[in-house]
Amino acid sequence: MNAWILAAACLLPLGLGAQVLPSPAPGAAPAASSPPPASGGGSSSGQSGQQGSMFGGLVPHVDSGSETVTWDGKMWNLTNNRFARAKFEIYLATPEADSADDQGYRDVIAQIIQLLAPTRPGGVDVSRAFALLPEAGAFPIDGGICNTIANGVWDVWLAQKKVNNLRSANDAMLKRRKDLEWNAEQGLNNAPLAPNTSGGSTKGGANGTGRQQAVQQQQTNTLTVGRVSGYIKNIAEIEARMKLNETAIGLSEVTSKTQFQALMVQLFMQRRFEHAIIACRLYPHMFRDGDSVLQLDDNSDLKKMFSAGMGVPPTVSLIDGFAAEAIRGVDEAVVAFEQLVLRQDFDSASRRLMEAYAIGEYLPRIRRLPMVTKLKVLDYVRDGNQLINALEMKDFGLAEELVTKMRAASKDFDFSKPQAAIETARALCDMRLTAAKAAILKGDQATYASELKGAAEIWPTNPRLRELSNMVGQNSDIQAQALLDLDRLLSQRNFRQIYNDQGRFLAAAINDPTRQEQIKKVLIDMNRVNMVVHGAGQLAASNPYGAWEQVEKEYQLFPEDAEITRLRSELSVKASEYVSAIEKAKQHEQRKQTGSAIAWFLKARRLYPPSEFARDGIQRLVAGLNEPDAPPPP
Repeated sequence: MNAWILAAACLLPLGLGAQVLPSPAPGAAPAASSPPPASGGGSSSGQSGQQGSMFGGLVPHVDSGSETVTWDGKMWNLTNNRFARAKFEIYLATPEADSADDQGYRDVIAQIIQLLAPTRPGGVDVSRAFALLPEAGAFPIDGGICNTIANGVWDVWLAQKKVNNLRSANDAMLKRRKDLEWNAEQGLNNAPLAPNTSGGSTKGGANGTGRQQAVQQQQTNTLTVGRVSGYIKNIAEIEARMKLNETAIGLSEVTSKTQFQALMVQLFMQRRFEHAIIACRLYPHMFRDGDSVLQLDDNSDLKKMFSAGMGVPPTVSLIDGFAAEAIRGVDEAVVAFEQLVLRQDFDSASRRLMEAYAIGEYLPRIRRLPMVTKLKVLDYVRDGNQLINALEMKDFGLAEELVTKMRAASKDFDFSKPQAAIETARALCDMRLTAAKAAILKGDQATYASELKGAAEIWPTNPRLRELSNMVGQNSDIQAQALLDLDRLLSQRNFRQIYNDQGRFLAAAINDPTRQEQIKKVLIDMNRVNMVVHGAGQLAASNPYGAWEQVEKEYQLFPEDAEITRLRSELSVKASEYVSAIEKAKQHEQRKQTGSAIAWFLKARRLYPPSEFARDGIQRLVAGLNEPDAPPPP
């Protein structure tokens, strides 16, 4: 369960961009999801999902059976969303990390964990483990995480040194206070001189001696009070300083412990499980009070999750155990993936690998998976993504071809849902086309147009639509039919079809200035699109980054164009690193994380210096820094 919760926490913020099939038109076939299910995100789960959460909606509720997570009243699919599919496809196309530097880094991390293992012969060697942290942090693959742990340990040691200094100062002040208390006690015990009553010779002489003794006694009492008051003042000052030092000692201990615990939780939530284990095993050697309970806020979701799910407060050993369990789970998932590939069960293999990748993206078993094994499922994953897009765009002809291809490639491919969607769309579309044919034979143009439009909405690329259109054109007014086709294609934004049949449409609209302007604009736009497609196709071999940027600009204007969509998909794989940098920069910009956004734009510009996306993004972010009150970019 902890692994699923972790995957949900990592993937849920990205679910806003999830790919979801559009709602079907009235009377149209519902677009069923393809394997994996296409409930990518944003669909409301109703009140039942919220009430069924074991954490009461405070944290995501994961349903491992359906691979969905319910949060904030909505249901999201953990693996089937645009960002998750793109990132997973990039991983499949990335060579394994088996270089000498990678092996050296893994050896250092394993040595650190071994030095901190409680079962190590000779005991734990914290000093050697700490000395190896900067060495591991120097490897690029580490990302400086080991340096962060080393800094956290150093901060704790500095805080403990400060505490020891304060305690030494308190001991010295305590000794001084005892000296002052003894001085004050001795000062108060000095009894004044008793008056002399032994007698005098005369009355006048006796009175004079008494007055003199009274004056001397008053002077002695005044000196004693002044001396003792000074001692008391010094004692009060020492007490105040000792109290301040004791407060500082307690605050320093609590602060250092809380900061290091926050570092451990952060590493765990970032799925840096090996680093989380290192931090957890360093913890008891820095804080020897035996208190391993995490100092979490009572209102935090994390503490409520542990308390509600397990009935115990979260501890350091709990984080250590969860991290070790996540590593073991990823290892088992990779073993299962390899066995499924041998059986040619590519559907289950791709799911198991995506789950393992979502949890343990940085673990060595994932990073070092052989490229040959990953490529075996890459084509299948691409076909699955294309099947989702085909169903979303209602291209059921292409979807049927992909279903046939995937059934032949994978033994465990579940084709029931997409096949049902295809057959339902075919049946409904045939019914509308039959009604349209009957209406045109009766001369009912309104019913014919309505039925034909309904059939086109169900299945825009149905070849029977063209057949019926040709039949009507041969048996009725060709011009009226051409204008009808033109309006239909314009409503569908099928500009390429208009471009291909431009002669027929121009002839039909010769007396219609409005339609002539529409056709003229379509021809201008499609000529520009064809030039971009041709130029990007030639540029792709030498500069895939520039080719992708050209196609992406046109895709923003014509997302329905099949050529643009196809070329964009191919170039996204070739320029995956550049595309990933641009997309991450845009995401950080939307979240107003200016520094991270500029960093990703700079990375994109390093990959492709002439990049207009990177240039415009940097200029936009810099302008936003100069004008902080400006509205965020669209």
